[in-house]
Amino acid sequence: MNRPAQYATFIVVIHLLVTLAHGMAHQQLQIGLPPAGNAFVGLVIVVAPLVAGGLTWSRRQRFGLGLLAFSMLASLLFGLYHHFVAEGADHVHSQPAGSWGSTFILTAYGLTITEAIGTWVGIHFLWARN
Repeated sequence: MNRPAQYATFIVVIHLLVTLAHGMAHQQLQIGLPPAGNAFVGLVIVVAPLVAGGLTWSRRQRFGLGLLAFSMLASLLFGLYHHFVAEGADHVHSQPAGSWGSTFILTAYGLTITEAIGTWVGIHFLWARN
């Protein structure tokens, strides 16, 4: 049984689903990001965890776990800042009443949770393998 790969895959898939729902809420609410923010989201929040999850099934599992921990921690910090600290359209308290505002808020919390768990999974299995 390859527990690190199974746990990593599970959290990566859940994170991707929450990310897609959050992206739809961004689109429906017309909350845009600057180009650097879009690049960060694309590379660090979407692509890096997918690559990390795939690597956990390969001989490069340690690298995959490290990439998972790094990308999830970076995503967590990005989301905490934009959704809960910085005032602006991306803040959870700036969202309108209604289904898309609620979707935005719930998925912002969902991202926080999945990214914290993803960070923990990466670090836990890196330490467990030493």
